[in-house]
Amino acid sequence: MSGIATGANKGFIVTKRPLVKSARKWYLAKGATESKKLPGRRVKVIRAVVRETVGYAPYERRIIEILKGGGSNPQKKAWRFAKQRLGTHIRAKKKVAEMERVASAAPKKKKTTEKKGK
Repeated sequence: MSGIATGANKGFIVTKRPLVKSARKWYLAKGATESKKLPGRRVKVIRAVVRETVGYAPYERRIIEILKGGGSNPQKKAWRFAKQRLGTHIRAKKKVAEMERVASAAPKKKKTTEKKGK
């Protein structure tokens, strides 16, 4: 017996439709949602221009200060601070890694500009 609200064959009576096999969409392909694509050339240039124009957010500058400050385990302090601001551990680790690159690149950039000035 079907068409009843409860029981083994509960629910509205419908006719079964045959499944049509269609081509899978590229965005449903295995791994597409798991692995994010890397930004293209255009996006990289735009982000670089924006970063150069606007600079760093206050919390990013503070992360750089924490990393430069030293003390006992500055990276851990930076991770903790970044996690507080960004919400997740993974985002925090990524941001701290980015700020480490920035902090280490800053003295190199300074040296190259001094050499050009001489």
